[in-house]
Amino acid sequence: MNFKIFNFLKKSRPPTELQEPASQVLEEIKDLRKHLRKQNFLLETFKNDIIKTIIDDRRPGIDPYCDVADAFFYYEAALQSNDHVSPEQLEALEIIWDKIENLMSLTGLQIVRRAGGDFDAKIYEAIENRAGGAADLIVLQVLQPGYIFKNMVLKPAKVVVGKKNHHSEG
Repeated sequence: MNFKIFNFLKKSRPPTELQEPASQVLEEIKDLRKHLRKQNFLLETFKNDIIKTIIDDRRPGIDPYCDVADAFFYYEAALQSNDHVSPEQLEALEIIWDKIENLMSLTGLQIVRRAGGDFDAKIYEAIENRAGGAADLIVLQVLQPGYIFKNMVLKPAKVVVGKKNHHSEG
């Protein structure tokens, strides 16, 4: 009798019938994950295509705003490069910028033109890095403005970046 119990305990393994369905379930889960990743990728691509189509349809109405903002941006940069800009002129420039930005916001358009903020690679393109490999970057100077339409970057702003504790040079 003890011999039968010993043999029973010695041979106790999970039945192969249970192992096969478990491995099949794991394979099905892996396949399902693949399909879900593929479906997620296709949905994201579809969403981006729809947004691009919407933007392309509205682009002719947006471009004149961008052109005016670009022209005023470069005009302001030229004035500020001159050392003879009075505080009143700077105040007038800010009033005009407020009007331009309010007008642009009515169409869902936003200009990225200010230095001093944290560097975000989604909305800025770093043309020059004065940080020397620092992790925390700040925008020191905007060389070319960028545009955001309905929370989607149309054109990243081209900027000079530096360390967070580094002061703006221009």
